[in-house]
Amino acid sequence: MQNYNITSEENDYKFSDLIDIVEFEELLESFFKATGIPNGIVGNDGEIISQKGWVSACSLFHRINPESNLCCVESNLKLMENLIDGKVNHNLCKNGLLDYATPLVVDGKILATIFLGQVLEKVPNMKFFKEQAKKYNYEEKKYLDAIRVVPVVSREEMEAHMDCIVKMARMLAQSSLSKFHQNKLQDTLEKTTKQQIQLKDILDFSPVGVGWADSSGKIEYLNHKFTKLFGYTIDDLPDIDTWAKKVYPDTSYRETVITPWLEGFVSAIQKNISIPELEVTTTCKDCTERRILIKVSWIGDKLLANFTDITEHWKSELRNLAHDNMLEMVAKGSSLSDILYNIVQTIESEDNTSICSILLLDEEKRRLLLGASINLPEFYNEAINGLEIGKGVGSCGTAAYLGKRVIVEDIMTHKYWKGYTDLAKKAELGSCWSEPIFSSNGEVLGTFAIYHKKPTRPSLEDIERISFAANLASVAIENRNARIELEHRAYFDYLTNLPNRRYFIEHADIELSRYHRYGGELSIMMFDIDFFKNLNDTYGHNIGDLVLQRIYEISRNILRDIDIIGRIGGEEFAILLPQTNISEAINVAERLRIEISKGEVSFGSEILSEFTASFGVSDAKDCRSIDNLLSQADLALYEAKKTGRNKVCMYKKENDKK
Repeated sequence: MQNYNITSEENDYKFSDLIDIVEFEELLESFFKATGIPNGIVGNDGEIISQKGWVSACSLFHRINPESNLCCVESNLKLMENLIDGKVNHNLCKNGLLDYATPLVVDGKILATIFLGQVLEKVPNMKFFKEQAKKYNYEEKKYLDAIRVVPVVSREEMEAHMDCIVKMARMLAQSSLSKFHQNKLQDTLEKTTKQQIQLKDILDFSPVGVGWADSSGKIEYLNHKFTKLFGYTIDDLPDIDTWAKKVYPDTSYRETVITPWLEGFVSAIQKNISIPELEVTTTCKDCTERRILIKVSWIGDKLLANFTDITEHWKSELRNLAHDNMLEMVAKGSSLSDILYNIVQTIESEDNTSICSILLLDEEKRRLLLGASINLPEFYNEAINGLEIGKGVGSCGTAAYLGKRVIVEDIMTHKYWKGYTDLAKKAELGSCWSEPIFSSNGEVLGTFAIYHKKPTRPSLEDIERISFAANLASVAIENRNARIELEHRAYFDYLTNLPNRRYFIEHADIELSRYHRYGGELSIMMFDIDFFKNLNDTYGHNIGDLVLQRIYEISRNILRDIDIIGRIGGEEFAILLPQTNISEAINVAERLRIEISKGEVSFGSEILSEFTASFGVSDAKDCRSIDNLLSQADLALYEAKKTGRNKVCMYKKENDKK
């Protein structure tokens, strides 16, 4: 790998000349917010172009103290030694933090150096930093607090982050550099109009597609790069009209976008104004698509056009937008199906020949269920929905089973599709590539599939695309699962997984409002386990939790679906009984009391059956709130416990506490 010098006399432009620094700073700011990793970029003249998120441990301590600052300077010098294109250089500062640097090389020249750093590779050794605080007379508590919030990132992750930023910066700079060369090329063309043979030799080595036409629209020249980009030769495109029809086959798009732009050529030369650039999706000869920036100008009586391929940049923007849109939809609480639909739509837009789908693994991890599909036939979606995973169950069933990417280039001949070829043939599917969707802990959540009508082999770009889609779907699914888990924890006890007081009150409030509005019958019972404290003291709280769970199971087996049960606190339960009068409620309570007394809990080799419950029952007459209703049932429960336990008592007004 070539080792580059920091400066070069041939370098007549700077990094800041090629890109929009403000937008790039926003990108680095977004990177910092997303990862928590500080970053910066320094020009080859030493100018700090951007600096985001420096950690307090450095900015408030290491660089403030003159002695520790010497370690920072020494670390920076070591970091800058032997910078090599594509290699991430790293150095552990004597102050204890790691820094990384990589040169940004464009067109063989170092334009800037990108820094990531002030991180830890593993959980900090606080003893070292305590000694450091003492050595440099830092305020220990504040310094150690600053160390605790320093990001902990492995070397592999840091190198991956650095590779991502460097590639993005290089892509942006190279895109602008192409325009830089185009402008030089245009100047050359203006000076050599009378030397077309020499000019064509120059243009054939241009890094961008170039062509020109005469004033009548006849195309006279297309360079090698143009043919390489689009596949068309000058024989395919004799004039501008033919070019427009072949490259933009959609009549509506051509008439609303391309034709008005072409008509502006004549008025531009008459009014001596520049022709606006046009960014469009262009259809190539092989029916693939590229995103192109077209820049056109009149040179004498010749119409010169430069075609810059910005496909990769455009796709990167689309993916960033898709990622942002997905996070926004998650934040707004959009349904998972809507989010997955949006992901499928985005990936399909990158390649108009692809058909995508997302399948989700069910809770038992046995079957794939339809998550999102836009362009697959309905009969096909119905056929694969609920398909049991396994090796040889198509691309997706196999990928989910093995936890590996499965590439089937030809469905009709591949062993994994044996038994499914008739279905694929009916759906007119020729190939299927499937990528497992993994959770952050490596669990398979589902699959992302890309189909094509004809047998198709994926390119490296296709592999990158399907990996991106699976990662995006993973974020969406995990966010959905996390939200469901949070909602569950809000209404169910963490240790016992029983419905909690909040669950009971919210659901009971709704039922009480319905009772007041429409009438009918409504009763409540409260019960708790007799001598539960003794049970906990004797057997331990873990066994106590098992008893609570067993009593909940017994209750649910006896109660109806419309009955509402909740653990109000400790060993105390409440049950709301819609459409139930007081007499019926007492009967239900008696059944529960008897079944609970028969209940058993096994742990190890022991069986515990020494538990009973006391019940208080009341109806909703004269109760305007759940609190009133609970209070009446609680008084009846108190009476049951006071008069012997393991019994059912009904609320009576004379038992109200004065």
